[in-house]
Amino acid sequence: MGEACVIFDFDGVIANTEELHLAAYNQVLLTSAEAIGRAIHITPERYFSRYIVFGNLEAFRLMLQDQGINPPRALLDKLCTLKDKIMDGHMGEAPAPMPGVTEFIKYLASRDVPCGICSGARREEIMALLKAFTLERYFPVIVAIEDVARGKPDPQGYSLAFDRINALRDGNLHLAKSLVIEDTEGGAAAAHDAKLRVLGVATTSSLDSVRKWADFPFEHLAQVPLRQLEQILGLPTRPLN
Repeated sequence: MGEACVIFDFDGVIANTEELHLAAYNQVLLTSAEAIGRAIHITPERYFSRYIVFGNLEAFRLMLQDQGINPPRALLDKLCTLKDKIMDGHMGEAPAPMPGVTEFIKYLASRDVPCGICSGARREEIMALLKAFTLERYFPVIVAIEDVARGKPDPQGYSLAFDRINALRDGNLHLAKSLVIEDTEGGAAAAHDAKLRVLGVATTSSLDSVRKWADFPFEHLAQVPLRQLEQILGLPTRPLN
């Protein structure tokens, strides 16, 4: 029948970093107003409903295009470099992992369920926080924004992550039994287009919103019953402590 794997998004699923990303975007837009041609400020509502799913390059492109600006690639590259520097400066602050995520990951490891990450963040950011959380050993496969030609909501990243995990398991994984953990509608669309099911968490939007796009909606990972997780992944039941 094949085994299951679990692929995690990173920001908003493992790390509580979305507010840091929004602040960094706005800092860059403010300090680069002259180069851009005007001052732009992104509200939380706009960020979480419009830009959250994208990597830096596409997010800045859309932010400017939504203001009627057609940005040259050189400007976008400059904005991305500035944001990278700001985010690097925050990595030492290491916000705590999202509720329940550490226990969820360790439970999967105890059941020999292989895990990976597919994220629109840079590998450097992901690795810095995984090390701060002491979770890096649980993720032999990480697909970051620099690993794909097209980021979410394109399915390329999730397909690549599954293929790499599957290779580590000698091709014994089953796509239809595997699972993605996501916090955004665009990320869920990418997973579904990759033929993967989605467990959605309401960490960056309301649970009502998550119910519209997730196969299995929850407030956060701490609320996922282990019995239900066993059923979702097709794991044999075992006594719960």
